[in-house]
Amino acid sequence: MSSLTHLGLSYNRFSGNIPVSFANMSSLTHLGLSGNMLSGNIPLSFANMSSLDVLRLNDNSFGGETVLSTICMLKSLSEVGITNSQLNGSLPSCLGSLPSLSLLYLSNNHLSGIIPDSLGNISSLVYFDVSYNALSGSVPDSLGALFSLRYLALSYNQLNGTLPSFSRLSSLWYLDAKGNAFASSTLPSSLEYLYLTLNGHQIISEAFFHNLSKLVDLSLSDCELNISTTWIPSFQLFTLHMKSCKTDGQIQSWISTQFSLEDLQLADNNLVGEIPSWLMDMSHLLSINLTGNFLEGCLLLNSSAQKYLEVFDVSHNALSGQLPSIWLPGIQILLLNHNFLTGKIPPTLQFSSSLFMLDLANNQLNGMIPQSLANCSQLQIMNLGDNDFGGMIPYEFGGLSKLQSLVIKNNQFNGSFPPSISNCTELYFLDVGQNLLRGHIFKSIGNLSKLKVLAMRKNSFEGSIPAEIGQLKHLQILDLSSNHLSGSIPRSIFNLQAMMTEPHQEFSMIQFDITAAPGPSSYTYENGLNMDSKGRDEHYTYIFPNMVSIELSNNQLNGDLPSDLGKLKGLNLFNLSMNNLNGVVPNSIVEMIWLETLDLSTNNFSGPIPSDLGSLSYLGALNFSNNNLSGNIPQGGHMTTFKKSSYLENPYLWGCPLPKKCNWPEFAPAPPPVSTSINEEKQSEESVWYGIGLGLSYGAGFAAVVVFIVLRRKWQQKYFKGVDLVLKFFFPRFRNLTL
Repeated sequence: MSSLTHLGLSYNRFSGNIPVSFANMSSLTHLGLSGNMLSGNIPLSFANMSSLDVLRLNDNSFGGETVLSTICMLKSLSEVGITNSQLNGSLPSCLGSLPSLSLLYLSNNHLSGIIPDSLGNISSLVYFDVSYNALSGSVPDSLGALFSLRYLALSYNQLNGTLPSFSRLSSLWYLDAKGNAFASSTLPSSLEYLYLTLNGHQIISEAFFHNLSKLVDLSLSDCELNISTTWIPSFQLFTLHMKSCKTDGQIQSWISTQFSLEDLQLADNNLVGEIPSWLMDMSHLLSINLTGNFLEGCLLLNSSAQKYLEVFDVSHNALSGQLPSIWLPGIQILLLNHNFLTGKIPPTLQFSSSLFMLDLANNQLNGMIPQSLANCSQLQIMNLGDNDFGGMIPYEFGGLSKLQSLVIKNNQFNGSFPPSISNCTELYFLDVGQNLLRGHIFKSIGNLSKLKVLAMRKNSFEGSIPAEIGQLKHLQILDLSSNHLSGSIPRSIFNLQAMMTEPHQEFSMIQFDITAAPGPSSYTYENGLNMDSKGRDEHYTYIFPNMVSIELSNNQLNGDLPSDLGKLKGLNLFNLSMNNLNGVVPNSIVEMIWLETLDLSTNNFSGPIPSDLGSLSYLGALNFSNNNLSGNIPQGGHMTTFKKSSYLENPYLWGCPLPKKCNWPEFAPAPPPVSTSINEEKQSEESVWYGIGLGLSYGAGFAAVVVFIVLRRKWQQKYFKGVDLVLKFFFPRFRNLTL
């Protein structure tokens, strides 16, 4: 098709290389192949496409180092887009020889090395984006002479040094240099959007902003602000982000002059004092983020002024007092966790029906949970953990059909866990540990097909573990430890699909991306979890793919383990300690190649320890103590690194590190016989009763003789006379002795 000028095949499922024959389309001016699965390099024959003006190859998997070098041969190009396509190598200097290039998008790749000075020769360049790569070194001064440049994105590389003077770039309206370590420089008055991460030693004063009157969006991080409290800036911002700026003292009053401000983030600074009333009176605000400071005082909300507020995050501060009785009507994300809030949730409090995310964790709140919370039909994340809430869990929570994460751990909730929760089929994360819950675990829990984390530790649940848990094919963390569960472990537990998959393959970190629509902010919420780690109870802030665990310790479980236990290849932690389990430790356990913690202590396991256990190179915590294991302790691999406490109270076990049995002595005790069949168990039982009967018979006969001797004088005389005769016959020296 030699006359074709436009070819668009974007966002399909084409794979393989770009055909060499495409170069025969000599009239082609626009080629769009974005959003496919193309790989390899661009054919060298593309050099013949002298009319090609626009080349869009975004969202593919090229990966080659010569892709950009081939592009250098297309002298007519004005637009090149190859974002998110796994490009590696460096930026070739020959890009500076493309005289008509105006748009160059290369973000989200693996490009490294420096930004070549020759890019300053592209006088027509308007948009230049190399963000999210691994570029290093300084930004060449030649970029300061690109007078047509309007958009420059260098964010999240490894760039440093002083930014070139951009003061002469009168068209530049967008500069994104965050995620690097720059020293500040002179900026043009035309800037409207400025995102800058400094090197941590820069002091920013009013002079930095003196000619930036057009700013509407400002983001600064890793710098130190030295701004007068009486300063009134010349700009009017819509967005102000100042994270980790070493800002101390109270929230600066110049912010109150930004009457159009919609998005305010002052996270991770050293702010102290109370939240000023003028801040809560700013009526245009859609998002407030003050997390990670030292703010104190009571939480005061202005529902009339803040009727548009959608995101309010004051977590990780020192706020105190009670929750307000009047709430914000349009709130979607509310994070009050890790403060010192006290008292009850007011029963008359009407939560916003548009609430997406609620986190009240790690406060000192108490009382019962109002049923009105169940009216938040849009709720996806709810965390009430680490407080002093009590009473029953509202049955109405089962109506929260969009709920993805429910955390109520470490409170005083009692009664049974409502089976209505099984209607929350979007749940990924469920943590009700460390409460006073009792009763049976409902069988309909198998309906929660998306569940990845199920934590019910340290309660008083009883009865058997429902086999329906085995239906949770995405479950990667199961913690039912420290309850009163009994019976055998359902075989379905050992067929959990997510635990049979090696980490870093299919199942990702537990996190939830919540966007407050149509607001300005997107939140990524990551649940933490208390887990056993090598014998210690640890709190994990993040849950990664390699955290795959089964925790059933401290219950009353019995029965044995399946021989094919090793198919749980992704398992990271396996703790069945303090139960009544028996049988042998399956040899297949050595197939759990990612296992870090194995605790089978305080059970009734018998037989040998699997000889190849030392092949588990990640195993860092091991406990077989208080069982009936027998034979030699395996010495291969790093088994010698475990201390004797890992093997104590196994009377038929020998070998290092047990101190008196390190040389395989001949007098090592023989192991107890292990029953292998029902008949053998019956024979063993019959032998025991036979022995008991025989002993009782001898005892009864002996007791009868003793009674007659004690009670009848004549029997005593006859008995001892007989003994005298025997002694005198066999021992003549006793002839003069009379008993």
